[in-house]
Amino acid sequence: MSTDQLGSGGVVAEQFGGRPYRKRSHLRWIVPLVSAPVTFVGFGWSQYLVSLSAAEGDLQSLLLQLALLAAAFLVPVAAVIVAIVQAVVVHGHARRAKGRFTATERATIDAREASDRGRRAAVDLRALLLARQLPAEIRVWDVVPGLGEVFFLDTRADYFRYYGRDVSYTRTSGFYVGRPAFVAAGLFANAVSNTVNASVAHAQAQAQWRDRQQARLLVSNQRLVCQVSGGRWLSFHYSAMTAVYPEVDSWTLVTQFDSAEPLMLRGVDVPAAAVLTVRMTHGEDALGRHPGLASLEGDD
Repeated sequence: MSTDQLGSGGVVAEQFGGRPYRKRSHLRWIVPLVSAPVTFVGFGWSQYLVSLSAAEGDLQSLLLQLALLAAAFLVPVAAVIVAIVQAVVVHGHARRAKGRFTATERATIDAREASDRGRRAAVDLRALLLARQLPAEIRVWDVVPGLGEVFFLDTRADYFRYYGRDVSYTRTSGFYVGRPAFVAAGLFANAVSNTVNASVAHAQAQAQWRDRQQARLLVSNQRLVCQVSGGRWLSFHYSAMTAVYPEVDSWTLVTQFDSAEPLMLRGVDVPAAAVLTVRMTHGEDALGRHPGLASLEGDD
């Protein structure tokens, strides 16, 4: 989606969950603002008329006067609040309709555009591979290619590994002398501290996704290659993969290995990497039948 397209009020309003901007949208704040003094006068006048016709000591009339008096103040205040809120909303729609965005809105638009491009690239790549054609090759100078290896994708993705680890903690203890209550309190504090430390250590030792970082991702006809922190290049060959889980709707690819920790990649270009990985590990037929890629078929 281009910036010119985003300049139309309807498209922008839909992107940010609002109504399309039109000039008559200003009625949404003008009407409640005008109604504020009208309701104040109306309820105040009604209260005055009721007070003129009320008999002395008439409780029902007194309660009605109080209700009208309260309404004369509360309803206009509520109307002014509604007018202010709607004025801010309409102003935002008008500003976006003219192509002016805040930094947060621009970041949101850029992220959605990148997501759309990434998904479109995955759809086109799948169609190309199903037509028994190869995507364009790219030249990579950082990594030495293997025999017959060609690269198709050079991008960035969030990188995770799944593993547990050994965690130790120090048990606290103390020697307490004094009144029984003091000794009991000290022993109880030690027990609580040791229990908390043990729970924290146990949680840290559990297998979970770790090492999250932004990594450079290369995809070839033989492997996935990630450049992680420290500039290290890690290779994940398709021939070593024992399981592949492409989740293109969540922009995620998970792979498992016999002799290495599972790998998860996430990012706007990961669906395209997932398509290539499925093709290289499961064959051409899997492009049309793998449930993890099924949603791409509806976008053809």
